[in-house]
Amino acid sequence: MNRDSLNKIDIGLFFIVFALACISCVALYYAPVDTGGGGIKSVKLQIMWYIISSIALVLIMAFGYDRLKRMHWILYGIGLFMLFGLVLAKHGIPVPLAEQLNGAWSWYKLPGIGNLQPSEFMKLFLIISLATTIDKHNELYPIRGAHEDLLLLGKIFLVSVPPFLLINMQPDLGSALVVFSIILATILVSGVSWKYIAGLMALIVSALTFLTVSWFKFPAIINLVLQAHQKERFIAWTSPYQYQNQEGYQLVQSLNSIGSGQFFNHSFNSSISLPEAYADFIFSVIGGTFGFVGSVTVIVLFFVMIQRIIRTAVSTHDPFGTYICAGVVGMIMFQVFENIGMTIQVMPITGITLPFLSYGGSSLLSSMLCIGLIQSIRMQSQSLMFS
Repeated sequence: MNRDSLNKIDIGLFFIVFALACISCVALYYAPVDTGGGGIKSVKLQIMWYIISSIALVLIMAFGYDRLKRMHWILYGIGLFMLFGLVLAKHGIPVPLAEQLNGAWSWYKLPGIGNLQPSEFMKLFLIISLATTIDKHNELYPIRGAHEDLLLLGKIFLVSVPPFLLINMQPDLGSALVVFSIILATILVSGVSWKYIAGLMALIVSALTFLTVSWFKFPAIINLVLQAHQKERFIAWTSPYQYQNQEGYQLVQSLNSIGSGQFFNHSFNSSISLPEAYADFIFSVIGGTFGFVGSVTVIVLFFVMIQRIIRTAVSTHDPFGTYICAGVVGMIMFQVFENIGMTIQVMPITGITLPFLSYGGSSLLSSMLCIGLIQSIRMQSQSLMFS
């Protein structure tokens, strides 16, 4: 790292991550421990993971994002290998360290370290592979037409489908949807004609409409698409109070927690029992502990973070860096929208973590590596005289 590169580092982005880290530790301290996790023990472990993740962030900044272009297939292959092992374990084939939690085979249990969730790292590996695929295609075909656009969409499809299917088979619908958001974000900046993008969007809207109609009119179709626990989550979303002692219990407790925070609270309501408060429902703890002011502060911090990443994408003159930024924006934006949305009944519960805030080493390490990539892109950006 030379002085010119260090001067390009986005200090504001680091400040946002630091602010989210502080909020995360306070929220984990107040999270109810009777439902698992939370308390001072989780705070200490979260701080440890923040230190480890910060070291990884600095290392990837020093390594340089452009070198990843030459080794993306290695990372992609490692990710697929780990995901495939979990699918084998789900079907009864013994796989060392594979573990089932909450009905999904999504983790490897590492003795003395904790649980490793490969899908979190596969998101990052997919972003790098998609960015490389798009960049090489656009270099090969500088003059674009229908054939070149459709060929690029085909390449994106081939790269994206294997991780999407393997993650969905665990089953982990939430992470699969994050993968889908990454794909859409990278397609939007890939240079593909807008008429194909519009057609793709129309296809997605049609599929969602069909599934919505099927939910009420053709339940047999829904049974083919969703597994039993996924159906329970949708039932809890549509009618939480009707099933508040069963499937809707978690959502009702989340709504009660956020509502108890009022405009600005000073502590979490200890009478509220909130399952997964330290992980997927950390925003409910923030709402219950800091009220409306704290909730809005978190949303604003994420908004500014996304804005700064987009600004990096626009300022860099390396298309490869732009595609990476787009993938990171798609990943973070969807996770924030889905996680916060599911705690206030705007979105169905999918088990997606809230980046930088939820407890968990895999999620935090993956998110911090993404920030390291963004900073690396900024450090290597070139200022052109006639740009």
